[in-house]
Amino acid sequence: MTVPVIGLDIGGSKLAAALIDRAGQIVVRVQTVSPAREGPEAMIAAAAALVNGLIATTGQWPKNPRPVAVGVATAGVVDPGEGVIRSAVDTIKGWAGVPLGRRLEELTGLPIAVENDVNAIGLAEIGCGAAHGAASALVVAVGTGIGGALMLDGQLRRGQTGTAGEIGHIPVDVGGGENALPCSCGRPGHLEAIAAGPAIAARYAALAGDGQERRLEEVGRACSNGDEAAIAVVNRAGSVLGRALGGLCNVVDPEVIVLAGGVIALGRPFVDPLISALHAEALPGPANVAVRVSQLGPDAGMIGAGIAALGAVPCKGRPAPDMDTGPSVGRMPVSGAETPGSEG
Repeated sequence: MTVPVIGLDIGGSKLAAALIDRAGQIVVRVQTVSPAREGPEAMIAAAAALVNGLIATTGQWPKNPRPVAVGVATAGVVDPGEGVIRSAVDTIKGWAGVPLGRRLEELTGLPIAVENDVNAIGLAEIGCGAAHGAASALVVAVGTGIGGALMLDGQLRRGQTGTAGEIGHIPVDVGGGENALPCSCGRPGHLEAIAAGPAIAARYAALAGDGQERRLEEVGRACSNGDEAAIAVVNRAGSVLGRALGGLCNVVDPEVIVLAGGVIALGRPFVDPLISALHAEALPGPANVAVRVSQLGPDAGMIGAGIAALGAVPCKGRPAPDMDTGPSVGRMPVSGAETPGSEG
């Protein structure tokens, strides 16, 4: 990056922000608990306080002057031109319709660029992560929900309404009828209702039959201990996602698929069936797609938001981003690999 910026990642469980230097490296980061259930004004106030606190510390690093813009990665369908949340599920209460860019500009005094959180991950992974150097990539984030980012000819494709990449809402249980599991969007039978973290945990809890809730981390431990029910649930979730990705490969024919998010940390019980199902569904050409794990892990959203922030800097003739953070990942399948990160 040619100028220091702040990348802000707004999620349902935490808010994280980082000062990102001219080389695209995170200099310092801060984090706080997300007031997602308290409504949009509480969320905006907490986000602004995090950013302003980070700005106040920049004097400690003389080589990094005051940041010139803030990029925001957030859940929901985003209008990046207006900085408005077009639509959102209730992970963040009342988030739909919020003029996030304008409100944060008022509270921080800096230009704000707002981007969907998975699109931000896509910007980071193709800019300096696992898809670096690829002409086309499909980035898939599997956590509390399932989202995607589509990069074609090196450019992020948002679609006509900003909804491109919402792969979690692909119908995959079309024969389930009334018994199809409900998705977070309210419709039945979507991919997210089977393969996202809460869906995997809920299915395992239902099979346990003891009325106790389960967390994804418990399912992962149960898999490691050889629990057949846990392994079956995770295998099925990976396979269903893999089939959906195989179908998408037939449509988009990407050079690279990048897997991100906390669910990928389940490792081989999730990823091996995913790879097998993808290859079974994809046509011979698209089946050769390189599948990689996120290189940037939980930092991808902040780094991608920083890349998006460059578009908010009111400076003519601004050079293109130069994010030299190391070599790209080799073209190797991810069977058996694990990635850091938390659910969400």
